[in-house]
Amino acid sequence: MTSVDPGQARRLLERELERGEYSGAHVTWWDRASRDVLEWFGSLRPDGFGGAGVSRTLLVVAIVVLVAVVVLVVVSRGLPRRRARLRADDARGVLDDDDLRSAAAIADAARAALRAGDWSTAVLEGYRAVARGLGERDLVPDVPGATASAIAVRASRPFPAFSDDLHRAATTFDAVRYLGLDTDEAAARQVLDTESRLRTARPARSDVPAVPA
Repeated sequence: MTSVDPGQARRLLERELERGEYSGAHVTWWDRASRDVLEWFGSLRPDGFGGAGVSRTLLVVAIVVLVAVVVLVVVSRGLPRRRARLRADDARGVLDDDDLRSAAAIADAARAALRAGDWSTAVLEGYRAVARGLGERDLVPDVPGATASAIAVRASRPFPAFSDDLHRAATTFDAVRYLGLDTDEAAARQVLDTESRLRTARPARSDVPAVPA
C-alpha cells in the first residue's frame, strides 16, 4: 500500500475543495476552522512522535478527519440550495403558469383520479378545477399564482355559504401538495363535491371586490 504523508493528504483535500461543486458559498466559521485543522495536520512530522507505528496511526486519524471535513462541507453547502428550491416550489400557486386546461377538463381529470383510487391527484385536480372555474366566471380575478388559502378567502365573498368547505378543501390541497401527506377517499370526495356544487351555485350580490384594492 502506498503511504501518503500529511502534506500530500492536505494538498489532495485542497484540490478536492477547489472543484466547482464546492464553490459559490461564503467563507464561514466552519471554513476557517477546517483550514486551521488542515494546517495543523500539514505541520505534523513522522519523526516527532517516537516511531513509524505512531506516525502511521496519526496519518490514518488525519485522513479520517479530512474525509469527514469533505462530507460536512458538501452537506452544509448543499442544504441551502435544496431549501431554496423548496421555497421556490412553495411560492407557486394552485395553477401552474403553463396549465391552460379549462375548469371542465381539470374536473374530468379529478373524477378520473377518484375512480382510479388516486385520492391525492383527485384532491389536487379538484381544487384546481375550483380555482379555474372561479377565474372563468370572473368571480376571483388573477387566479393563476394565487395560493389555495387566498382563493378560499376570495371565493368566500361571492359564496359565503361555501366558506367552510372552501377552507377545508384548501387545507387538504396544501397538505397534499406542499407537505407531501397522504389523503383518503373522504377528503378527495369533499373537494370534488365542493367543486361540483360551487360550479352551479349563484354568487351573492356584493359591492365588495373579491380582491381588495
